Amino acid sequence: MSMSVTQFPDVRRGLAAELDALQEVADGAPPRAMIWTAVRAALTLPERFSRAPSFDAAAAGSEAAGWPVTPRRTGGGITPQGPGVVNVAIAFRVPAKDARSVHASYAAICNPLSAAFSDLGVRTGTGSVRGSFCDGDYNLETGGRKIVGTAQRWRGAAVLCHALVLVDLDLGAAVAAAQSLSDALALGDTYTVDAHVRLADVAKIDGRADTAFARSCGDALMRAGFASN
Repeated sequence: MSMSVTQFPDVRRGLAAELDALQEVADGAPPRAMIWTAVRAALTLPERFSRAPSFDAAAAGSEAAGWPVTPRRTGGGITPQGPGVVNVAIAFRVPAKDARSVHASYAAICNPLSAAFSDLGVRTGTGSVRGSFCDGDYNLETGGRKIVGTAQRWRGAAVLCHALVLVDLDLGAAVAAAQSLSDALALGDTYTVDAHVRLADVAKIDGRADTAFARSCGDALMRAGFASN
């Protein structure tokens, strides 16, 4: 049975569901997978930024502009959420005989995603993309532009790997909102629209992009041994 996209009323509840899955796996449950989106647009950022003296004013300004801010418990930088963004999360335990490996845990989510994109006619690679929000070495990019951002969080021998997929959101509005928040927090980041690309603009899809992606991604995750959300 293919996975569907779970809708949460706001990003906070989606992120909380991911952490619940991580705890269940840490407590002995089998590997889990989630594919979800938030109904309301928002920006998320690591919790450490919420301790900055300028955070309250910056968050208030962002919310007034239609982009409320939610701290999260994974690393990285500012990211958009809401309509047009699909999140993929997996949680699994690393066997005691294996050392904790950031590369291996990112591969556990990047490989199924790459397979799903390939099914949709999109070839991806892994690497940093200058000018993208929440840039990192484990982005998925296509044609030199970021299409997926990734993050992770560990709890004992269990790891939660999260991927944010740019499906069909308004890139101009999202990049502008992230830039405004970054400027208000004096982070020194510069984001550009051209550093990003949407799945809807590069994939071979008939119908809704989010539905097609969820179908391909769900199949790839189940082939990799992850149970449905």
